[in-house]
Amino acid sequence: MNLIITMAGRYSRFIDEGFRLPKYLLPWGNKSILSEIISQLNSLNDFKNIYLIGSMRDEVYMPHVRKIINSIGIPSENLFLISETSGQAQTASQGILEITNRFGSLDGNIVFHNIDTILYNREVKNIEYMLKIKDGYIDVFDSSNHAYSYVLLEDGVVKSIAEKIVISNSATSGLYGFKSSIEFNKFYNDDMIFISDVYKLMIENGMKIATSVMNSEEDTIVLGTPSEYLVKSYSLDIK
Repeated sequence: MNLIITMAGRYSRFIDEGFRLPKYLLPWGNKSILSEIISQLNSLNDFKNIYLIGSMRDEVYMPHVRKIINSIGIPSENLFLISETSGQAQTASQGILEITNRFGSLDGNIVFHNIDTILYNREVKNIEYMLKIKDGYIDVFDSSNHAYSYVLLEDGVVKSIAEKIVISNSATSGLYGFKSSIEFNKFYNDDMIFISDVYKLMIENGMKIATSVMNSEEDTIVLGTPSEYLVKSYSLDIK
């Protein structure tokens, strides 16, 4: 499997609150958010390759990012900087293009994840299994928060997906899997902002999207806003 970290967002809410470091370099205990995300997802070395898609705007911070990824065995050549995109779907598409241009191909399953959410106690090996029998995979957790996005299941597969609308208790965490880069590119178009838009078109065309088991909200650390980050990082410090 290939893990692609989409980290080219503008994190404008953090900038507006006076944060100067990119969100992914903010401290999380004795680590950074970025290193915690990767170390948790790849704790059992389930990913053959890990790629990071950052923004050219953050180029000055890349020595710090390279130090982090080199310390956990990710080559510097797996870090890419791209121009500003409209959203995670476009970042994912541009990332696939950059990776294939540099390495010639991108074989195997693909998992995209953002830098807004730290995931604990995930069965990552199950993603690979599910992508052998389904076309896509969405990590979900139990919530009713209107700030999140949700999927509706029918007979164990995703019937629909909605951004910021509570259509079930299965909230999406921001981790999305696809059988291959070919599968993603087949249904992606440049008008899409969210990866959920890709899934919607896949569902319309009869593709089968699976979800993870229902994970807990306590194991899904959403850091979308400065207040969420401050509260949750403070709670971590006093444990």
